[in-house]
Amino acid sequence: MSNDQNDKVSRGRHVAPSDIPSINFDDDNQPGGFIPQQVHGQQNRQAYPQFAQTGHQGYAPSGMQIPSTGVSRPKKRVGKVLGIVAACLVAVLVIAYCGVALYFGSHFMPNTKIGNLDASLMSTADAEKALANEVNSYKLTITGNGFNLTVSAKDAGVDFNASEAVKEAYSAYNEWLWPVELTRSHDATGAMISSYNDSGLEQTVSAAVAAFNESATQPLNATVAYDSKSGSFTVCKEVAGTALDASKVMAVADAALAELDPKVVLSSEQLLQPTVFSTDPRLKTAVEQANTMIGADIALTMGKSTAAEVNADLISQWVTVDENVQAVLDEEAMRAWVDKLAGDCDTVGTTRTYTRADGKTITVSGGVYGWSIDYDALMDLVINGVKEGLVETVEIPNATSGDAYNGVGGRDWGNRYIDIDLAEQHVYFYDDSGALSWESDCISGIPDGTHDTSVGVFWMNAMQSPGKLTGYENGQKIYESTVQYWMPFDGNAIGLHDADWQPDFGGTMYKDGYGSHGCVNLPPAKAKELYSLIHSGDCVVSHW
Repeated sequence: MSNDQNDKVSRGRHVAPSDIPSINFDDDNQPGGFIPQQVHGQQNRQAYPQFAQTGHQGYAPSGMQIPSTGVSRPKKRVGKVLGIVAACLVAVLVIAYCGVALYFGSHFMPNTKIGNLDASLMSTADAEKALANEVNSYKLTITGNGFNLTVSAKDAGVDFNASEAVKEAYSAYNEWLWPVELTRSHDATGAMISSYNDSGLEQTVSAAVAAFNESATQPLNATVAYDSKSGSFTVCKEVAGTALDASKVMAVADAALAELDPKVVLSSEQLLQPTVFSTDPRLKTAVEQANTMIGADIALTMGKSTAAEVNADLISQWVTVDENVQAVLDEEAMRAWVDKLAGDCDTVGTTRTYTRADGKTITVSGGVYGWSIDYDALMDLVINGVKEGLVETVEIPNATSGDAYNGVGGRDWGNRYIDIDLAEQHVYFYDDSGALSWESDCISGIPDGTHDTSVGVFWMNAMQSPGKLTGYENGQKIYESTVQYWMPFDGNAIGLHDADWQPDFGGTMYKDGYGSHGCVNLPPAKAKELYSLIHSGDCVVSHW
């Protein structure tokens, strides 16, 4: 064999016997303890087609168990490295999580709004300053429905605590849940609203609304109303008016202030609204009740004259709708009407003007004669009569009555009366027909303020024949005399009587030293005639 050939052989693939691991064959006639010899050439390679290439040069039979060597140790090192890397990543993530949480421990989350302020990623300190600046320069204008008010935060007495507002806004979320919080929007306007609730804005707005409402039209509830043409009640529709609801104006102002909006425009929603509407079924019932009440028709008479009439037109003024939407009688209004009627019909002591049969017009005041209304009895008559639907003519209840009724200031006595004309110093008596049936001159009391003859309209009191007259002055009896015909009209102190001691009658004798202590002196014969013509209860009119 040549050297080349030896070299070729030496350069061929071979396996050193010492490097080939021991191969054990099982009992199925597999070779055991076989050590392959050095293989040369391609043919030898094909002799072991089932050998798998290992980390060594050479082949091992398929399914052959290869003893453990140091070759598998790098796999353990990789697992350890991976564990270390994972632990490092977890640590980094924990540090990053805590760092973000700590950051949001003093800063607001993204998408955070406090009023008009975008506080996203803003520190709490910066947010405090920003809110304080916005409030200090803020002005709110409220307009609409004829109302106009501009108010600054300072003028409104706003006591805004920016620190508290920021603190409350910040407390609305949890910084340790920042992965969740980052997905949300945060509107902390409510923190500002609570800061305004104790401010002076309400007082400012309420005062302005109250002043505005003084000249505004108040809302009217639907109610029942009397139609004089039809003589019945119908439903009257509600009316909104122009007055504002202070609480509703305050609500929109407060909302604007919370958002720091500079302007609020009022609408019909801020108007005071009626509380009863025409569609309310209770109004139908009220109409029926009211129409029943106006069914009464009571003619009130005095001395055969009609003094007043309680009918539908009058009663309708007394019908009102109460808080339960029921038709009721306004008894206060009824009492006011009865008061006025009693005042008109009470003629005792009032001033009356009349024309005497001879054509002389006379005005007289005072006295005790006339109509005196029994107020309580009249009130009961009217109230009960209306409630019961009374249709009747009724005499007005009275304590005293005249003979006629001719309205306020009119003559309230009949044809029969005694007329004492102090200015003429003459007395007239008119009979039941109104004819003058007796007259005479007289002498009246001394016109000195103490002995004047009483003026007014009186009743003739109990007459006496004869009668004893006793005069007193300052509690002392100054005279006592007997007259034949005593006809008293002012109590039992002043009256007409015969006076045979007088030299004459009429003219100016009453003030020329012949005047009486108040009585009306008559010639004895004339006194006798008059005494026979009159009787107690006749009307006596004494006047100048």
